[in-house]
Parts: sequence; C-alpha cells; structure tokens
Amino acid sequence: MKLGPMIFQTLDDKDECVGIYTDNALIFDAAKFPTTLSRTWSYAPYLQNYDVEYANLYLEGEPLGSILPEYLRDDWEEVFSRLQAFKRSLSTAQVDLSETCFYDLVPTRFLIDLCEVKNKITEHIFQNIPRPARYEFYKKMGMLLEEISHQPIRIDKRIISSYATTPKYHNQCTNLLECAPYVTYDLFGTKTGRLTTTKASFPILTLNRSFRDAILPHHDYYIELDFNGAEIRTLLGLLGRPQPPEDVHQFHLDTVFPDGTTREQAKTIFFAWLYGSRTAASPEVMKKLEDYYQKDEILNEYWDGSHIRTPYHKVIENTSAHHALNYLVQSTAADLSLLQFLKVNELLKTQGSGSRIAFLIHDAVVLDFKKEDEHLINSIVQLMSSTRFGNFKINIKRGKSLGKMRSTENG
Repeated sequence: MKLGPMIFQTLDDKDECVGIYTDNALIFDAAKFPTTLSRTWSYAPYLQNYDVEYANLYLEGEPLGSILPEYLRDDWEEVFSRLQAFKRSLSTAQVDLSETCFYDLVPTRFLIDLCEVKNKITEHIFQNIPRPARYEFYKKMGMLLEEISHQPIRIDKRIISSYATTPKYHNQCTNLLECAPYVTYDLFGTKTGRLTTTKASFPILTLNRSFRDAILPHHDYYIELDFNGAEIRTLLGLLGRPQPPEDVHQFHLDTVFPDGTTREQAKTIFFAWLYGSRTAASPEVMKKLEDYYQKDEILNEYWDGSHIRTPYHKVIENTSAHHALNYLVQSTAADLSLLQFLKVNELLKTQGSGSRIAFLIHDAVVLDFKKEDEHLINSIVQLMSSTRFGNFKINIKRGKSLGKMRSTENG
C-alpha cells in the first residue's frame, strides 16, 4: 500500500532548536526523524537536507485568513490568540527568544494543539491551492533569507550612541540600540518582488549612512558587489540589446543624451522617465529615450493592459499604463539580482572556507569575507555578472565596516 505525504510541523526555526511534531509525537532528535517527511508549513534550517514542500510559499504573500474555510479560521484564531499571549508573557519576562528554544518555554499540550491546527492548514493548502510556477525560486530564496536571519550582526554600539544627542538621528539611534541585531527579510513585502524587512528586523535597507560605520564583519572584512545600472541593463536585456561593457550612465551620455549633459543629469533624467515623468527633460530628450527604448514594444510583450507577466513568471495584477514599464523593469531586475545572489551563495558554500552572505541590499550583496577565500573573488564576480540578459558590469567595494567601503577594480 502506497503511503500518502507525511505532514509535520517544526517546533522552532533555529538550527540549534531541533524539533518536529508528526504522527501524534514530538521528536527532538534529528536522527529519529522519519525519512518520509514531505510537507510542512515553513522551512527551518535543520530541514535543509530533506525533500520537503512548504505550504506558506503556496500563498505567495497572500494573508492566511484569505484562504481558510470558516472551521479552520476559527481553530487558527483560537490557537494563534494563545500563541500571542505566550509571546507577550515571555516579552514581559524579558526572555530572549533568539537565545532560547521556544518549545522549552510553553506547555507541551499547547505545542500539540498548535501543530495539529497547522497540520490541518497545511493539508488544506496542498489540497486546494495549485503549486506556484515560481515555487522553486521561493524555496531557494526563502532558505537563504532564513539563514541570514539567524546571523547576528556585530554592532559597535558606542558609534550609534554617539548620535543620541543629535535631534536628526535621535529616534533611529534609539531604535537601533533597542532592536534585535538580526536582519529578517520579507520575500513578499512588495508587489514587484523587491525585498523588504519585517517590522522587528534590524533596518538594514533603510539604515542611515551615518550609522554604517557601526556595522562590523565577523570575519576579516566586508566585500560589496552590486550591478552597475541594474535597471537600465535589465531594460536593455528586455529589448534584446547587447550590454555595454562600460559604465551604463556613460553609455547613455554617448548614445542618448545631447552634448553637455552630465552623468548625474543623465541618471536623474532616465529614472524620472522610467518612473513615469513626462517633464524630466526637454521634449527632444524625452522623445530620444522613448525611441531608443521602444517602450510600446516591451509592454506589448509583457503587459496585457492590466497584468504584467515578467520573464521570471511573476504576475503583477492591476497595473496602469503609467506604472507598467517601471513595475516590469523593477520586478525583473529584482528577480535577476536575487537569482545571481543565490549563485554566489552556492559558490561560497561549496568552495569557500567560511565567507558568507551578510546582507542583501537591493541590487547589492554584502559578503562577510575571510582572507582565506580571496582566491574566489574573481570567480564570484564572473558568476554574478553572467546573467540571462548578458554580462552586467559589477561594482566592487571592500572595507572593515559597512561605512568604510572603498571601490576596487579587482576585488
């Protein structure tokens, strides 16, 4: 007799807090996990080597309540209310959940009740929601983001505290000193697919540059790699145009803009045009941009008048003509960047000696780097630059803090 999928739930999402619930039993030893584990709600690091499907990714960011039938919604609201009450109590008692296994802090009966409801929700999702076309991307990206979320940030609090009496920085200074030193990304935080951070996260994406000196590597130094003109190059790729080997804004000066235009002016005008401005420059320059980038040709392929369907199979619904090109380019560039970051992560894991991805900051990846891995830098750059739309020029910086990054040609 063929057995059906084995549904289970994790009891904590920290690598050192191994624990699952399945078949009416709590198991805290990975060596005793059934080999048939196949479906659960969400990923935990100790599941890395298991072939498991994750129900939360089927929702693609949609709220859980929007897909649950009434009986499951009632069950979930009841157990979720109890979960929140436990978390409030632990917070009041100043228990650091990043340092303690959750299952050691709550009654066993509650763990079982919580897991039983999550089992029912997991089963309902797999029975009623089709597997997303982008599922494998979500899975790989989710695993990387989860790994990053458990890496503590090394912070020099003296530098942050030095801004406490400056009115302009006082509020963010206070928040940085009080928040947990972990970056937690939301894979589904925007409609275009660009990453955001959760409310409780260290705000790496919006961190004021004045505070960057306080962010220090655990290893020898940081290396930051970012794409030179990622969105412009993505637009060129969507048109099937070759990628310029030089700085893409200089390329614009040479091919689109009239003599006398500065690099910064060209950059400002281009992005204003991309974001929908009709008055960013003279009518002659705006027409030249329209003629060169053939906006209608691109939109005819990827926009049906309402929905955008990107080359990465992402659907952005209810998009107006005013936003269509911007959303298409931003979404495609975001997916392209994340896929290249996944390649870099795989190279570091298979060939490195401990260097790792520290942060993802829009179209840049920051590596916490060990000197022993310097022989890999050229390979990392070549791998990241090689995209489905051709070779993208990579800008490279390195430094002893996030605020002291200096450009370098060879890494």
